[in-house]
Amino acid sequence: MSALATFYQRLVDLPAAQSACELAGLPLLAPYWPGIIAFALLSQLLRLSSNTLSSLVFGAKFDSLTPRKKYDWGVRVVSQVHAIAVVVLAVPIFFKEKLINDTLYGFDDYASRVYTIICG
Repeated sequence: MSALATFYQRLVDLPAAQSACELAGLPLLAPYWPGIIAFALLSQLLRLSSNTLSSLVFGAKFDSLTPRKKYDWGVRVVSQVHAIAVVVLAVPIFFKEKLINDTLYGFDDYASRVYTIICG
């Protein structure tokens, strides 16, 4: 098991995290909460770095925008990247036999990982 997977599992196994998920009435959230937090942080990092990247790509035209418009641009970049990633990752879910056979209670590990990305 890689160091990242071991660290992730340690976060999942934290008693406080398990208790918090159960207290919230979401016991099945426990294995996925670190991923949700990680993808939320990744989204913020992308938003913050999008201004620097956009300044390099678009130069003075981007630099002349107001701070509010630069912020809006960053939000749109994150939204677009998230939408493309989710669509690409979600397409295989439509063909999962477990989910086709049991549309209400079916569970698939790949689908749960995609849902984690969607929530993050």
